[in-house]
Amino acid sequence: MREVVVVKVLSGTDRDGLMKETLEIDGKEVMSAGSLSECPEDAILERDLLGPSDFAHLLNSFLIEHKGKQVQFVYEDMEDEE
Repeated sequence: MREVVVVKVLSGTDRDGLMKETLEIDGKEVMSAGSLSECPEDAILERDLLGPSDFAHLLNSFLIEHKGKQVQFVYEDMEDEE
Protein backbone atom coordinates (compact mmCIF):
# COMPACT_ATOMS: atom_id res chain seq x y z
CA MET A 1 0.00 0.00 0.00
CA ARG A 2 1.25 3.48 -0.88
CA GLU A 3 1.72 6.04 1.82
CA VAL A 4 -0.33 9.25 1.50
CA VAL A 5 1.33 12.63 2.07
CA VAL A 6 -1.12 15.28 3.30
CA VAL A 7 -0.50 18.81 2.01
CA LYS A 8 -2.79 21.21 3.86
CA VAL A 9 -3.47 24.91 3.22
CA LEU A 10 -5.05 26.70 6.17
CA SER A 11 -6.66 30.07 5.39
CA GLY A 12 -8.08 32.67 7.74
CA THR A 13 -7.90 36.26 8.86
CA ASP A 14 -5.83 38.01 11.50
CA ARG A 15 -7.19 40.28 14.24
CA ASP A 16 -7.35 43.15 11.71
CA GLY A 17 -9.46 41.08 9.32
CA LEU A 18 -6.60 40.63 6.83
CA MET A 19 -5.90 37.31 5.08
CA LYS A 20 -3.30 34.83 6.34
CA GLU A 21 -2.39 31.35 5.14
CA THR A 22 -0.26 28.47 6.40
CA LEU A 23 1.08 25.50 4.40
CA GLU A 24 1.58 22.21 6.25
CA ILE A 25 3.07 18.97 4.94
CA ASP A 26 2.19 15.95 7.08
CA GLY A 27 1.28 18.25 9.99
CA LYS A 28 4.52 20.27 9.89
CA GLU A 29 4.31 23.98 9.05
CA VAL A 30 6.63 24.74 6.14
CA MET A 31 5.44 28.16 4.98
CA SER A 32 3.12 30.94 6.11
CA ALA A 33 2.07 34.31 4.76
CA GLY A 34 0.15 37.18 6.25
CA SER A 35 -0.32 40.90 6.29
CA LEU A 36 2.66 43.22 6.48
CA SER A 37 0.57 46.06 7.93
CA GLU A 38 2.32 45.95 11.32
CA CYS A 39 5.83 45.95 9.82
CA PRO A 40 5.77 47.50 6.35
CA GLU A 41 9.58 47.51 6.30
CA ASP A 42 9.35 43.69 6.11
CA ALA A 43 7.91 44.05 2.61
CA ILE A 44 11.45 44.01 1.22
CA LEU A 45 11.75 40.81 -0.84
CA GLU A 46 13.52 37.94 0.94
CA ARG A 47 13.77 39.77 4.27
CA ASP A 48 11.11 37.92 6.26
CA LEU A 49 9.23 36.54 3.28
CA LEU A 50 9.76 33.38 1.30
CA GLY A 51 10.53 34.04 -2.34
CA PRO A 52 10.38 31.98 -5.53
CA SER A 53 13.77 30.35 -4.90
CA ASP A 54 12.59 29.20 -1.47
CA PHE A 55 9.43 27.75 -3.00
CA ALA A 56 11.42 25.97 -5.73
CA HIS A 57 13.72 24.46 -3.07
CA LEU A 58 10.69 23.35 -1.01
CA LEU A 59 9.09 21.73 -4.06
CA ASN A 60 12.31 19.98 -5.08
CA SER A 61 12.83 18.63 -1.55
CA PHE A 62 9.20 17.53 -1.38
CA LEU A 63 9.45 15.59 -4.65
CA ILE A 64 12.66 13.86 -3.56
CA GLU A 65 11.43 13.01 -0.05
CA HIS A 66 7.98 11.78 -1.08
CA LYS A 67 8.79 10.12 -4.43
CA GLY A 68 6.19 7.53 -5.37
CA LYS A 69 3.74 8.48 -2.60
CA GLN A 70 0.22 9.66 -3.19
CA VAL A 71 -0.50 13.27 -2.25
CA GLN A 72 -3.73 14.48 -0.71
CA PHE A 73 -4.40 18.22 -0.86
CA VAL A 74 -6.59 19.64 1.91
CA TYR A 75 -7.88 23.23 2.09
CA GLU A 76 -9.34 24.36 5.43
CA ASP A 77 -10.41 27.56 7.09
CA MET A 78 -8.59 28.30 10.34
CA GLU A 79 -10.04 30.05 13.34
CA ASP A 80 -9.93 33.79 12.84
CA GLU A 81 -8.00 35.85 15.38
CA GLU A 82 -10.04 38.20 17.49
